[in-house]
Amino acid sequence: MKRLIPKTFSRFSLCCLVLYIVTAPLFYLVTKLYYAEDLAELANAVSSLENLPPMDLEKDIMEGMMLQYLLIFIVVSMSLYITMRFVAKRIWRPFEDTLHKTEEFNLSQDEVPEFSPTDVLEFERLNKSLQQMMLRSTETYRIRKEYTENASHELLTPLAVMRSKLDLLMQEELTGNQPALVADLYELNTKMEHLNRNLLLLAKIESSQYDVNEEIVLYDFVANLLPSYNLLKNSGRVVLQVNGDNSATIRANVALLECMLNNLIANALRHTQHDDIVITISNGTTLSVSNHSDGLPLKPSDVFRRFYTKDNKQRGSGLGLAIVKAICDFHHWNVTYSYAESCHVFTVAIPRSASASA
Repeated sequence: MKRLIPKTFSRFSLCCLVLYIVTAPLFYLVTKLYYAEDLAELANAVSSLENLPPMDLEKDIMEGMMLQYLLIFIVVSMSLYITMRFVAKRIWRPFEDTLHKTEEFNLSQDEVPEFSPTDVLEFERLNKSLQQMMLRSTETYRIRKEYTENASHELLTPLAVMRSKLDLLMQEELTGNQPALVADLYELNTKMEHLNRNLLLLAKIESSQYDVNEEIVLYDFVANLLPSYNLLKNSGRVVLQVNGDNSATIRANVALLECMLNNLIANALRHTQHDDIVITISNGTTLSVSNHSDGLPLKPSDVFRRFYTKDNKQRGSGLGLAIVKAICDFHHWNVTYSYAESCHVFTVAIPRSASASA
């Protein structure tokens, strides 16, 4: 730190000098009382050949030296305190401003903050490095965002054309195994559309492109979606259970919260034939979705990984639970998987709105 340390030392030296000047009368008074008077009496007695007056010169010198040492210690301590309390605080103020603006920096705002000017060389270099890094990050974010949007749009067009061509082809008279081939292509086209949509959603979540949060009563939100979930269930039901308070609010993005619930229910529907799917809300802020399973438990370390599948019979895109994890990470929620009583259980712990908005 080529300039910060010399600058602090110079401020410290200046404080010491000022305090020494202010306390100079005290040094003068101590010297006069403990040294000057005794030495003057001793000199007069020697010069006039008189008997030496009664005095304890050693004691006076020791007391005077200790008092002067104490004064020097007080002056240095006060100088150090003033330097650290006021001068150093002023010197470090640009650094605190830089730290605050760096913490508040958000790529989605597409703005690089302007740092306060400073004459400390190290802080100036730090500000320039941070600004360059933020500019590069902002540019990378913009390119990634544009690429994601353009790639999604460019993929949607040929997929839509392919679907329309398949629709026309299915209206023709097909023979032999042609209907089966067209059906397979149609299913593949649908899967590619879902995959494209899910990858775009993941990219948007990870790029923090969702920034509008609202106060939501979790129980009411799930209860409104329950009828649509039951329409998808051929046999059995999707049941909503409540433990404790059902009026607590959370702070979340509505679209992402609905997407998370849809993916959890879709995952449960995909692996449950006749049994009920149970949605449980505990204390208004903890959500769990459980479904019965005749198989073995999944690996908690892999279950939220993209394109993870327990076997080769994957019927979805392999991104549903990865999207759930991304949405929870975006909101700073905690999602876990457990296996109990032959049931897969996915639990999302959501802070209450007061702590979520902090």
